[in-house]
Amino acid sequence: MNADDSVRKADGVRWRPVPQAECLMVFSPHSGRIHWLALDTWLLFELCDGRNVDAVARGYAELAGDKLGGGDARARAERGLASLLGSRLIEAAPA
Repeated sequence: MNADDSVRKADGVRWRPVPQAECLMVFSPHSGRIHWLALDTWLLFELCDGRNVDAVARGYAELAGDKLGGGDARARAERGLASLLGSRLIEAAPA
């Protein structure tokens, strides 16, 4: 995934917050599996609304109270996006 690629939720996924467990339950029709997203991955999933990877990483850093300067938030965002992409919960499109 490149910084300019846009990311969005995959077609057909369904999700529902589970506040008492502080997670998001996401069903993927592609795999037939239910995924339980922790708060940080939930945030990344919500940010996947068609913006590019760089904007998602910046939004994640701002909302998570982290600064991108050290690279930690960006690295976490990129790992989380790769996981969501691998689970086919999001889709990436070249710019």
